[in-house]
Amino acid sequence: MPSFPPQRHIRRPPPGWSSLVVGLIWLLLSGSALADSPGASDRVTVTDLAGREVTLPHGARRVILGEGRLLYTLAALRPEDPFAPLVGWRDELKRFDRDVWARYRARFPHAESLATFGKAANGEFSIEQALALEPDAIVFDLAAWPALRDGPALPVLEAAGIPVVFVDFLTQPDQHMAPSVRLLGQLFAAEKRAEALLTLRQESLEAVADRLPDTRPRVLVETAAGLHPECCRSVGDDNLGRVVRLAGGDNIAAEQIPGVFGRLHPEWVLAENPDVIVMTGGDWQDLSEAAIPLGYDASVSEAREAMRALTEARLGWPELAAVRAGRVHALWHQFYNTPYQFIAVQRLAKWLHPQAMADLEPEALWRHLHEAFLPLSTEGAFWATLEEASP
Repeated sequence: MPSFPPQRHIRRPPPGWSSLVVGLIWLLLSGSALADSPGASDRVTVTDLAGREVTLPHGARRVILGEGRLLYTLAALRPEDPFAPLVGWRDELKRFDRDVWARYRARFPHAESLATFGKAANGEFSIEQALALEPDAIVFDLAAWPALRDGPALPVLEAAGIPVVFVDFLTQPDQHMAPSVRLLGQLFAAEKRAEALLTLRQESLEAVADRLPDTRPRVLVETAAGLHPECCRSVGDDNLGRVVRLAGGDNIAAEQIPGVFGRLHPEWVLAENPDVIVMTGGDWQDLSEAAIPLGYDASVSEAREAMRALTEARLGWPELAAVRAGRVHALWHQFYNTPYQFIAVQRLAKWLHPQAMADLEPEALWRHLHEAFLPLSTEGAFWATLEEASP
């Protein structure tokens, strides 16, 4: 399911909570946390995306992922078993990326036994459960930083001697993606693979940049199309909005949405009449039959059928320039929050500028990413076009 801006509400601890935490901290500090002093080779020091220098004195052999979709990165860094260094993770991959979860669970059955956590940005992360797991570190998405910084969680975890690290794959991908991949490479002793992945990313982005013409088609991005009945949830000048920019497009919502995600009025969309429409989809058919099926269990024909149903059902959409020209496309939603985003840039660039990008092969690039970095094969459908003849 797509992520939207974290709510500012911070859940306050219930009565008696502080005494429970004090007790847990005492048990932690008096037990294994003060066991044998780690060797110098175990110690890892990083600077996280919140600008904090963090030291993991025991290395990263027992880690909690506060953002479940960090598994997409960890799988590229540790394909032999991305779950081996984990003792817990946030549960959204299980709930909303079920095709991905089914494949990882089949390949690594022990992942089923990992503890699961709620969303830290909404105050749903269980500190008591985290303390009981005695992790070497907890890795959160930067979106959780305000809630953890201003609430009770971060001081408690730090007082218990549990390092907390922040990475960011959601915002400013041109600036935050590479340092986040490198940071995780440091944590999980996979620096060479991290650099190899970043080299592939950089070369793929440069291949687009070198071919970009001066023209910029006007693009509407609709996130999770059909998952919500109304049109249109979109992105501002960040995340997938930057994918549009890197691909040589003009995101029409950039000045309408001040944050990462927001909503556009249907009449405004009709008045803007975009040249190209890009919808995102995933494995969400149990949540909404109108959602666009994309992912490891999807097919292009199923995705195209859902796209056609949406465009035909919406008032005024059959007359939009993008629809009339057959320039309506769909992308796998999970490109929004993974280091694989460069794949989406190449695919979108070829849709926007088919002649200039004629020699790009995003399908081959996607296969190469799986063969060289991931423990999964590439069956399924991760993009589609409304008209079968579209490039």
